[in-house]
Amino acid sequence: MKDNILLPATYDCMFKALMLKPELSEFLKELIHIITDIPIEALKDIKVQNSEYTIENKNEKKMRSDVIVSIGNKYINIEMNKEYYKGVFNKNDAYLSKIKARMYKESESYIEAGQVIQINFNNFYHFKHKKDIYKFLFLEEETNELDEDSTIKYHVCLPNIWERCYNKSIKELTRFERFCLILKAEKKEYARKVAGDDVLMGNIVDEIAKLSLDDTMIGLYNAEIEEEKIRKTRLEGARLEGLEQGRKEGIQQEKEDMIKSLYKLDVPLESISKASKLTLKEVKDILNIK
Repeated sequence: MKDNILLPATYDCMFKALMLKPELSEFLKELIHIITDIPIEALKDIKVQNSEYTIENKNEKKMRSDVIVSIGNKYINIEMNKEYYKGVFNKNDAYLSKIKARMYKESESYIEAGQVIQINFNNFYHFKHKKDIYKFLFLEEETNELDEDSTIKYHVCLPNIWERCYNKSIKELTRFERFCLILKAEKKEYARKVAGDDVLMGNIVDEIAKLSLDDTMIGLYNAEIEEEKIRKTRLEGARLEGLEQGRKEGIQQEKEDMIKSLYKLDVPLESISKASKLTLKEVKDILNIK
């Protein structure tokens, strides 16, 4: 691996490792603070939670979030969504339901259960307006009254930040923009330029560089790429199979329509059988006659 290349932190394995490094906890706290406006002072006692969910029955799939942390009775779920596919946000909503269920089990009352916040780092455009951070709340449709105890979801659009800020001078960028550029950086030289003389950002770049050379991380990275290829291959295979099945069904339908039309014109069944290249029995089955 070339020295100036890093494994992008937008890959799940790198993102998780980066976010959960104890020595980079200040980075995690600052990101949460910037996105959610939770005061830095309130984040000093942040705790990392188990991100693997309990399987309740034999039919349930194994589920694991990227990062879950708690501050008092608030739980924050952080997800890196590498690419958009139908259902990606439904999957993340399922994580939220699991976290809520865990909270209710652990608390003595529903009032003490607290609130769940989800932060999605999206490596794709999805929403209509090009914003860096979207905030979604539960509002009453007509009055816009806020459901204060509901889940809050944030979506960070990394491509929007990358495209707008990539060629800008570091002096023009906010700390949040610089953090996001480092998360997407694929070259060490560029990541160090973005970090500048900021100690915390320099530590992030150093950690990404270390992880990029770690055999376990490279293995996880390669496995993730292979898993993604397999997933795409399956989807493409299913699509092609569906097209072929549709083609066959279309041909069959045309043949059945032709047989019924000929029968209505009093064409003998033997002639219909020869024209359709079907047996007399098959023709009769289509016409539903004996």
